[in-house]
Amino acid sequence: MSKINENRMCQNCKGNFVIEPDDFSFYEKIKVPPPTFCPECRMIRRMVWRNVRSLYKRECGLCKKVLISMYSDDGAPVYCTDCWSGDNWDPLSYGSDYDFSKSFFTQLYSLFKVAPRFFVYHTGMLVNSDFTNYSADNKNVYLSYSVISCEDVMYSESIDKSKNCIDCYAVQKLDGCSQNIDSEGNYNVHYAVKSQNSIDSYFIYDCINCQNCCLSSNLRNKQFYFKNQKLSKEEYQQVVINLQLDSCSGLQRSKEYFDDMMQNQAIHRYAQIYNSQDATGDYIGNSRNIIQSFDVHDSENVKYGARVVVNTKDSMDVYGLGTGELVYESLASSWGTYKVFFSYIALASKECEYCFIMRNCSNCFGCVGLTNAKYCIFNKQYTREEYFIMVEKIKKHMDEMPYTDSKNRVYKYGEFLPYEMSPFGYNETTAHDLYSTTKEKALQSGYKWTEREKRDYVITKNSQDLPDSITDVDDDLVHETILCPNNGEQTFQCTSAFKITPDELQFYKQKKLPVPLFCPNCRHYDRLNYRNSMRLYKRTCSNGCGNIFESTYASDRPEKVYCESCYKKEVL
Repeated sequence: MSKINENRMCQNCKGNFVIEPDDFSFYEKIKVPPPTFCPECRMIRRMVWRNVRSLYKRECGLCKKVLISMYSDDGAPVYCTDCWSGDNWDPLSYGSDYDFSKSFFTQLYSLFKVAPRFFVYHTGMLVNSDFTNYSADNKNVYLSYSVISCEDVMYSESIDKSKNCIDCYAVQKLDGCSQNIDSEGNYNVHYAVKSQNSIDSYFIYDCINCQNCCLSSNLRNKQFYFKNQKLSKEEYQQVVINLQLDSCSGLQRSKEYFDDMMQNQAIHRYAQIYNSQDATGDYIGNSRNIIQSFDVHDSENVKYGARVVVNTKDSMDVYGLGTGELVYESLASSWGTYKVFFSYIALASKECEYCFIMRNCSNCFGCVGLTNAKYCIFNKQYTREEYFIMVEKIKKHMDEMPYTDSKNRVYKYGEFLPYEMSPFGYNETTAHDLYSTTKEKALQSGYKWTEREKRDYVITKNSQDLPDSITDVDDDLVHETILCPNNGEQTFQCTSAFKITPDELQFYKQKKLPVPLFCPNCRHYDRLNYRNSMRLYKRTCSNGCGNIFESTYASDRPEKVYCESCYKKEVL
């Protein structure tokens, strides 16, 4: 174990990165070599395997039922829930002997291209929630992604334990809300960023326990505040009526003020870290010893992680992990996962490496689509003794005959799956959301890029021709096919056209909000503008105290970013 920091050069971006003594201890504990990619390149490498938003019509490879799948038709079959769990196929029939004349990753890719896949990532009980992905225990959820225990939710992502919500991102425990971002516990709140436990409010930033507040920031336990000024109940109600938030034009005027207020007036906490000890990163709650991680809750001892929840501990380089321990370089591995390395979707599995779409498995290496299996390599069954002997031989072979990709990046044992093995284009994945790039740069970096399917929509209405106010919208609007103003722009993964569903229209009428002018994907990318990137910068407190901290706000950003001490003095 190294007792000092070691500087390394990333073989992908060629930048320098540091491996710390505690990192070496972790690698030694799980018996893997140190990484050769920097933390950010490792994060992106995992993210190019996470497609949550791009869905395709496919046929089940067995029963031929039409499915909505996250996989386009790239050759490998997809199976529906009943067929995947049924007895009409045997994943071990795809098994093969290990070939020491070929690299490990070449053989693994060959298996992944032919073995059936589960059509989306669904777990638990789902009711009327077909148009979802990375979904668990939901009812009446539509075109929403990374959703856990929700009901009546539309066009949202990374949303948990919420109901009757539209157009939200990275939120928990909401009810009757729209356009909430990084918020929790709100009721009937619309256009809220980093706000909690508030009621009946519009356009609030960093407000907690507030009620009937509008166009305000940094409030605590306040009621009837407008532009951070206390009003009487009657005055407040009148100014909100004057905003005309039932109209697109009125909503847009308020949104422009809100954006300016956030940038030039509001105080920004250096990071959203609550009830946590020894934490660096952003959006961390009820956790301990969380390092350079984002969207982490109820976990401990996690480094370089994102979307980590529910009793996860002692893990590194993970994305989308819940209830896992000693998990490394993996994504979407949850629900009792233990010692899973370099894998993609491993549920309730233990001591598996380089595995895809596994459930309740143990001691598997380089396998695809197994359930209740153990001691398997490339989907072939071994005895316990044979398995451990062969795994050690394969690991040695991976070092002696490494895989080299099209950009001369070398993959030995200890590296996550190569970029070019992903079944998704870069622009289909979370990588494009959080580390956006152009098609040209993506291809130069060796990433795939997927052109959007051309669809011949019969447009019946342009969005600019929609009624300005919700009071002028009649129920026939649900029959219209509306042209999005971005008209297929790839940057936003624009769908070109969209519809207003009956349940959606009922929500807007109940909340007295105008119908949207842009398609759901374009609205999603607009919400992402309210989030900083997953990068940490050294920054000095804007209050002049001299404190230096790590923050997702770059030093050249104009916002007033305060250290924890100054923030508490000013806001709490």
